[in-house]
Amino acid sequence: MRNGRLCDLGIPKKTEFDPLYCSKVKIEQPDIAISPDILYKKLAAYRDQNLDGLLDGRGGWNRNNFNINEKVWKAFLWFYLDERQPLISECYRNVCDWTAEFYPELLDCMPTERSFRRHVKSDIDLYVKTYKREGEKALQDRCAPYVERLYDNIHANSAWIADNHTLDVISFDGKTNHRLYITAFQDAKSGVIVGFNITENPSSQSTILALRMAIMRFGIPDLIYLDNGSEFANYDIGGRGYRAKHKSTDEPIPSNIFQRLGITAQFAQVRNADAKPIERTFLTVKNQFSRALATFCGGNVTERSESLKRIIKDGKKVPTDSAVRELLGIWIDNDYNIQPYGGSEKCFKGMSRIEVWNADIKETGVKLAGEAELNLMLMRTTRVQKVKRNGVFINISGEKLWYYDRNETCRLLKKEVFVRYDPADLTQARIYDSDDRYMSTWRCADARMCDFIDENKGRVRDAEEMKRSVVKYMKKTADGLLDGLSKEERITAIDLKVRRAGERSGEFRIELPSKIIPIRVNEEQAVPAAAGDDIMPVTINYERINRNLMQRKENEDG
Repeated sequence: MRNGRLCDLGIPKKTEFDPLYCSKVKIEQPDIAISPDILYKKLAAYRDQNLDGLLDGRGGWNRNNFNINEKVWKAFLWFYLDERQPLISECYRNVCDWTAEFYPELLDCMPTERSFRRHVKSDIDLYVKTYKREGEKALQDRCAPYVERLYDNIHANSAWIADNHTLDVISFDGKTNHRLYITAFQDAKSGVIVGFNITENPSSQSTILALRMAIMRFGIPDLIYLDNGSEFANYDIGGRGYRAKHKSTDEPIPSNIFQRLGITAQFAQVRNADAKPIERTFLTVKNQFSRALATFCGGNVTERSESLKRIIKDGKKVPTDSAVRELLGIWIDNDYNIQPYGGSEKCFKGMSRIEVWNADIKETGVKLAGEAELNLMLMRTTRVQKVKRNGVFINISGEKLWYYDRNETCRLLKKEVFVRYDPADLTQARIYDSDDRYMSTWRCADARMCDFIDENKGRVRDAEEMKRSVVKYMKKTADGLLDGLSKEERITAIDLKVRRAGERSGEFRIELPSKIIPIRVNEEQAVPAAAGDDIMPVTINYERINRNLMQRKENEDG
């Protein structure tokens, strides 16, 4: 018998017993959260054999484990990804009405508004939200790349020593005269200069290049004794050493080069140059190499020759930077490294520095890495940065060098990443997430680098074409999220509201009571004139008004 017939017989509906049952349970077991809505949801989960739905959801057991029906999610995106930028709460109400219209059987398992909010935050990329909710201009302004108009107890390899030295030689770089610097690594056992780099300015880049050369020739050391200069005490090389700040920070810290190579970094005590034997090696460089060149300038005025000014002014004997690099490289390997060993161990007496290294390394062996592995381990790492609409960047000698990937950059917008790059090959960079896990490799985006006034029209055209292709990809990806909704299901929010309002149109009616209280004004009403009363006729002369108006206008114009 239907509920209506039961009511006619004085028997209440079954649904009226639900609140009574819930009240009884709350009295008997206050710790149980129960309501008619909960009962119906549990019943629906039981009928669908959904065991998760029968579990108690308290305690955060299902945090980040919410399921939204694909059709319902598509419908939510249909309402949410709108340029009118509706609120999530309004979109949630709309999708509930939409579900009741097209898939009423899904209402019982409809997730909460909070679930949709988490889904929006984690599953919709920034560029999708920007394009669909704010339009193409916002997409190009904030997400798309832009055209930019236009760094006795030790053995061989047990310990190396690193430091910089200013060459006491004037050289010419094509524009000005200056002094070059050498960044060198020396084996503590044999005294061999294992690797070096000659540069215009000492920097962490020069340190990496010198270390690369040393490892490729002599293998990987156990420990490196470092100076406290910023070119060595760098967070992505061997750590900050004495320069480290003691305040804590939440910024993710990637593994540095020394850690990846298995090298221990030991920093010299501040203002203790005597503890670095490489300083004596640099004195040898000065006395044996620099003094042999015509433009030797010495470390102070007293060491400078009187003919130096004349030589510089004449310019004919001033060596170029490339010449100094070539000569110094030849001298280090073919002169200094084969000079007699100057240590105190008698077993090596009469041997050269390189002979000592060759003899001692046989006892311990050498640690070598393949070229591909070495390239990865020697890569420099930037601090954590957020992916921008132009990609990610590295700083080389104060200049930003950008890297970009059409598919990955837009997907990772605003995400925190590390960037690793090879100073010897800046054509590409590797991208790592905040947990230092490899994600992908991006190419150098030099196509976007244009001078402010660029006469190469093809370069500007290529940069604009790259930008258009990226925008096209982002728009296509964003539009593809709505695939699966039929034409009938793609109704606007106002259409859905009108349908719901039409179904409830009979619920609104005004019922006036039988008792009516009249309200009257407290003024005497004007009595209309009776028929036959004398009324003064009124005549309006419009021609005269227009004539006077024209006359005034002519006077004003005159």
